[in-house]
Amino acid sequence: MTMFKGRSRWFKIRLILCLGTVLGLGAVGTLAAWQDSATATSGTLTAGTFDLTLRQASSGADGAVGIGVNFAFSDFTGTGMVPNGTAIAKALTPKNSGNTAFGYQIAVSGSGTLATAATGLNIAIYATSSCSAALQGTAGSLYSGKVGGTATASRTLNAAATDPLCVLAWLDASTANALQGQNGTVTLSFTATQVP
Repeated sequence: MTMFKGRSRWFKIRLILCLGTVLGLGAVGTLAAWQDSATATSGTLTAGTFDLTLRQASSGADGAVGIGVNFAFSDFTGTGMVPNGTAIAKALTPKNSGNTAFGYQIAVSGSGTLATAATGLNIAIYATSSCSAALQGTAGSLYSGKVGGTATASRTLNAAATDPLCVLAWLDASTANALQGQNGTVTLSFTATQVP
């Protein structure tokens, strides 16, 4: 019997040790581990805008509002033009109606015999708010020559800034006799590009 008593005690000790191990491991598995987390959400992100608008002297409002909108430069007309006559001079003001700076260039093209003939119209563009025919032939033009010449150098316009221009058209002494009574139109193509 003492043999079973010793075994029984030994069995009880082993049982207690096993239960202690199981309960101890279980307690470790249920220990609370503190945690924290956070997220960072940005404010609203908005793309910048630029819109090259145009205004002529006869209008109190900007035209060509919106991306790719054309503008009727109706002030730029004239009749009775003759070789070595007085130039037609009309004001045109580009404006950056957006909120991001851009650079712009002007290409000059045309249609109709008077505009496209080799001895036809001469066009000049000056950066000035004092627009008059007296600018004809003076230095400092942004563009001067026949229709279809090289586009102007880029000019920077900051947000809300304007850049007053004076556009001139005239016939010089070499205008061919065959151009009498002919007409044409001039197109000024403004291209605005983001400033890096």
